[in-house]
Amino acid sequence: MDKIKVIFCGTPQIGADILTALTEMSNVEIVLVISQSDRPVGRKKELKTTPVKEVAIQNNLNIIQPIKISEAYEQIAQIKCDFIVTCAYGQFVPTKILELPKIDSINIHGSLLPKYRGGAPIQYAIKNGDSKTGISIMKMVKKMDAGDYYIQESIAIEDHDDTGSMFEKLAILGKKMIKENLIKIYNNELVPIAQDEDKVTFSKNITTEEERINWNDSAINIWNHVRSLSPWPIAHTFKGEERYKIQKVKVLDSSDLTKAPGTIIDINQNGIIVQTKDKQIEILLIQKPGKKMIEASSYKLHSLSDLKVGDYFE
Repeated sequence: MDKIKVIFCGTPQIGADILTALTEMSNVEIVLVISQSDRPVGRKKELKTTPVKEVAIQNNLNIIQPIKISEAYEQIAQIKCDFIVTCAYGQFVPTKILELPKIDSINIHGSLLPKYRGGAPIQYAIKNGDSKTGISIMKMVKKMDAGDYYIQESIAIEDHDDTGSMFEKLAILGKKMIKENLIKIYNNELVPIAQDEDKVTFSKNITTEEERINWNDSAINIWNHVRSLSPWPIAHTFKGEERYKIQKVKVLDSSDLTKAPGTIIDINQNGIIVQTKDKQIEILLIQKPGKKMIEASSYKLHSLSDLKVGDYFE
């Protein structure tokens, strides 16, 4: 048989992993890669190549980075393909582009649809304390993540997982699934399954305000909140006007309900102990503005020692 011709759209590392999987398939030809524009990062605002672009360059693939994908319609339409495959591209793809492939336009989505349609499904699964999540390979339609899905596979969310580790696990799962199922979709061996609209939930992109820790919440919810934002964009809290980033915490069995939520109970060799609505939280990794992320157990040894027992995070 002729090679399956694929146009791939993606931007971050999980997209790069899926693109890598496609390049490893002997029966697939990547005829075009589309990624978001390179963007400045860090204090020096240096332009950083997207992970998908890096994989494209390494494999000598044709790549374009339109500001809006709709602006590249004519260029894309000239390239004959069997599939458009997307994974974490970061833009809505217009219907007129979705209709270009001979077979279908499909998306590798990081949730068990119809749960967590939208741009932050992995973060929401952890934040909400879910015991599992997964990958859905779905048909792309105009409505966000609403297309029928060809196949789903689930994976456990362990207590030690955060968003970073789950991205890695789901990338491995996604690579396996696209390798096993693209040819089945091509051969019309998988029957698409309609999503149950009564069970739809959404995972909108997380705002800066939503990254803030609510100390009036339960310790378990705060723990889930922190790990859902680790290693990016990282949860934060305020003491006065100073914003502290908190990347890792631990739930303790201890509690002192005479202290207001957010009160620093102790600073010791293990970390910084803070009271919540119920139990206490032990902060393990913390960062003050302008400083590096450090282990809270060594807090007193650093110039960050402005926190005192009895202070409280707002």
